[in-house]
Amino acid sequence: MGLFSNLKKDGLEEAKDSLGGNFAARETGIYTGKLTAAYLTIAGSGAQAINLVFNDGTEYREAVYITNKKGENYFLNKDDNSKKVPLPGFTIIDDLCLMLTEKPLCDQETEEKVIKVYDFDAKGDVQKTVAMLVDLLDQEISFGIVKEITNKQVKGPDGYVDDPAGGTRDQNHIDKVYHTA
Repeated sequence: MGLFSNLKKDGLEEAKDSLGGNFAARETGIYTGKLTAAYLTIAGSGAQAINLVFNDGTEYREAVYITNKKGENYFLNKDDNSKKVPLPGFTIIDDLCLMLTEKPLCDQETEEKVIKVYDFDAKGDVQKTVAMLVDLLDQEISFGIVKEITNKQVKGPDGYVDDPAGGTRDQNHIDKVYHTA
């Protein structure tokens, strides 16, 4: 059984488009290149993300959250709590897995790999062992990347909040995954 075998789509509503996050400032468009890394990280809150590293001549990195802090790949519909809506990040990663391997995320195997990742404490890249989705690597894929203007944020006692000093920044997020053909 794989690391993601508990993240099935059974009982989830059909996915809808929504927003995510990243710090690179590309223009909105479709970018085609190779996936050079796809590995799991777990936030301090317990939420799980698949970190994608994509290269189309320029490297693009984004952490795509596939679960909430409870380990669920869905949220409850605010109008009908009996309906489970898949997290947008889960849908993106599941679609990516289906396109590249014809298997959903819940059927993907991982391998321990040592790679350089950014460490906030060290303020630089360090060697770290990660759970890598190896079947996704070195395959060509196209991402629909959206550029948006967001408020700058600072970390508060209850998470990130808009910076009281104000200001905005350009931010990217993967909105869709496409077969390159």
